[in-house]
Amino acid sequence: MTNLLVLLAALGMAIALPADKPAKPPVQPVIVLELFTSQGCSSCPPADKTLQDIIQQATRSGQAVYGLSFHVDYWNRLGWQDPFSAKQFTDRQRQYDRALKSQTYTPQLVINGSQDVIGGQRGRIEQAIQTIQKQPASAFIGVDGNIARDMKQVTVSYSLSAAGPYRVNVALVQKEARTAVQNGENGGRTLFNTNVVRQFKTIDETGTSGNAVLSLPTGLTADQTAVLVYVQRTDTGQIVGAKQF
Repeated sequence: MTNLLVLLAALGMAIALPADKPAKPPVQPVIVLELFTSQGCSSCPPADKTLQDIIQQATRSGQAVYGLSFHVDYWNRLGWQDPFSAKQFTDRQRQYDRALKSQTYTPQLVINGSQDVIGGQRGRIEQAIQTIQKQPASAFIGVDGNIARDMKQVTVSYSLSAAGPYRVNVALVQKEARTAVQNGENGGRTLFNTNVVRQFKTIDETGTSGNAVLSLPTGLTADQTAVLVYVQRTDTGQIVGAKQF
């Protein structure tokens, strides 16, 4: 009888213990590649292809490497109105150029907010990625969250593993786009673009959580999109965390 009571007591304690919380994934180095491109630029398609290849390779190998295509608007006056272009994206590029003391050009690729290279220089891009991946995990923060989609918008809720002098960028991207270009330097070509930024918000963030609502562009369904949340230091512009949903 005594042994039975001891067994029952042990079972009761086991049942009363709270279940272990699922472990959060460890913080790891992340790389965000921001390509400033245009369908009106004849030098840009090779850079667009390079970005596509790097993203696909990273996805296959499980690496935290993310790519964004920002289509600038200053090529529009030269014969072709890029349907994905926006002054907002040109302004973002010029902010980088002031910070990095660089000229404004296409195709320009900004790597983790801290260096720029010509978009088609795959060797230099891969070398920069490898260098960043060797940085200690302590140089980065974790990004987590969830999204809710409906026919008109995407709502993003995010959380950061640490507070700091950060701003949070939320990019709604069209995963793939094919465009038959009629005029300009690429006239007569059908261009393929990857992770085209369609909506973009920046939130000056001092806490560790927040949310953003992004409208779905007309004709674009939620399953054709992805959302990238990435965090930059406000003092240096360096990207220190990211997650794609």
